[in-house]
Amino acid sequence: MAATTSPATTPLRLTRGRRAALAVGVPVCLALVGSTGLSLVANFAEGSYPVSYTAPATTKALTLNMDGRLTITSTTASRATLTGTARYTFIRPALTEHAADGDTAVGYDCTIPVGNCELDAAVTIPATVTTLTAHSGSGDATVTGTTGPVTLSTGDGNLNIGHASGPLTLNTDSGNIQVSAITSATLSASSGQGDIRATGVTSATITANTDSGSIDGSGITTTAITASSGNGDIYITFAGAPPRDIRVNTDSGNIVLLLPPGSTKYDVKANTDNGSVSKQLPQAASSDHVITASTGNGNITISQQ
Repeated sequence: MAATTSPATTPLRLTRGRRAALAVGVPVCLALVGSTGLSLVANFAEGSYPVSYTAPATTKALTLNMDGRLTITSTTASRATLTGTARYTFIRPALTEHAADGDTAVGYDCTIPVGNCELDAAVTIPATVTTLTAHSGSGDATVTGTTGPVTLSTGDGNLNIGHASGPLTLNTDSGNIQVSAITSATLSASSGQGDIRATGVTSATITANTDSGSIDGSGITTTAITASSGNGDIYITFAGAPPRDIRVNTDSGNIVLLLPPGSTKYDVKANTDNGSVSKQLPQAASSDHVITASTGNGNITISQQ
């Protein structure tokens, strides 16, 4: 019987295109495998520990920067405190502090950016802390009873502020904002994708902006308010003295403004591209109480309560 022979195998030529594909594809595949493996290991390398911190007695301005839930309340004690639970993956980080000239900054940040890295914290603020700045990357933040200026921000979490009497600056990328029982010189609230709700707010100047949510205010006492929304409705009920400057705009939502009862006349400028306009209140073009309202696709209703 004649011996059989295998056909010759032609070696694969590394053309310029194949070399380029290997140069790009191999590192990407290795990175994906490494990332997946690291994430799986990270699930078994998580830890937590309790945190307790007391700010220096000289602290006048307090800054907080961390991921996780933040609950901030006023206290009659003489010093600010922080307690909570810190979570980490692989390497246990410590709370960081920088204090100088009455300014105290406290932070929590993990060395390795995988797995769980959060600090759920409860913070108490005495009256001696006159300024508060707080940021939570992904958790909700709640502030109650503060008297000084507050700047509060979060990436994905909701903001809830109640019974505060200092100027407020609030910002969230994708969460909702809720304010209630506020007496403030100025109130500024901004959300990328969330709704803004306000109840029982007294503030000389109010600014509210959301890219895709709605704005709903009841019991609002103010001299001037500016409210804008990309795709949501705007509904505001005013209390107290008649406001002097109202400017509201939405791209495709409805607008409802309910003014305080009385004989005050308003200079009303209202426009909608595809809806209807109803103005049921005393009007005079010479009035120094001005209302400007516009929407792209919604209806506009402006009346007295």
